[in-house]
Amino acid sequence: MWAAGFGGSQTTAGNAIIGSNNSASSIYGIAVGADYRVSPDTLAGFALAGGRTGFNVNGLGYGGSDLFQAGGFVRHNIGAAYITAALAYGWQDITTNRIVTVAGIDHLRAEFNANAYSGRVESGYRFVMPTLGGLGITPYTAGQFTTFDLPAYAESVVAGSPLFAQNYAAKRVTDTRSELGIRTDKSFAMQNGIVTLRGRLAWAHDFNPDRSIAPTFQSLPGASFVVNGAAQAPDSALTTASAEWQWTNGWSAAATFEGEFSNVTQSYAGKGAIRYAW
Repeated sequence: MWAAGFGGSQTTAGNAIIGSNNSASSIYGIAVGADYRVSPDTLAGFALAGGRTGFNVNGLGYGGSDLFQAGGFVRHNIGAAYITAALAYGWQDITTNRIVTVAGIDHLRAEFNANAYSGRVESGYRFVMPTLGGLGITPYTAGQFTTFDLPAYAESVVAGSPLFAQNYAAKRVTDTRSELGIRTDKSFAMQNGIVTLRGRLAWAHDFNPDRSIAPTFQSLPGASFVVNGAAQAPDSALTTASAEWQWTNGWSAAATFEGEFSNVTQSYAGKGAIRYAW
């Protein structure tokens, strides 16, 4: 069994040509889960998480959400090779706030729920390098998808005029991603336990970085148009560094730091976890 706290932030540059603005987002929360060894070569587990997100669009809008996530995974080892598969569901209670300054200051708000579905398959092969002090090197490849279901929703007026309040059509967005990278690990014997250092460096490719939506002015029901959000870059670099201390009494603690970098995005995340195995 294990419990973890996590958090992260991301900035994405807008594109003046398509009319998108810089955006910043953050997330934090806690997760709990359990793993069960089905056989000597097969491990299965599940996790539940809750947290909070926030975002800001260059001073023109802001908002956040409460979130719940649930997921499960299976990992199977075949000698030094492995394959893992995971599925997850996420629910968000979202609030958006938009500030319009065309004619005075209008504060427009929307509240709605959204659902997300995701899956991932990864496979790799671990080599041990005696010439590097027993360093483990694992080339891997992975594919994943995330589907985000946005319902139709409408803005209401908090302050100012309803002239620029908008309705938004329902939309389903699916982004698929491939990864190709290398994981490393190295363990050290310590008094009453083992310390393991791990790392990752990978290239990720997103096949659908589109972030557009189609609103309609409530005061002009036939006036629909397309708004583009700050889009992710198709290609990005992924990095991970972690340290885990396993004690002989079954307890362990780990800290993980992750980054994602591209020409438009910088993302940083961290996680601390404790685990008890028996």
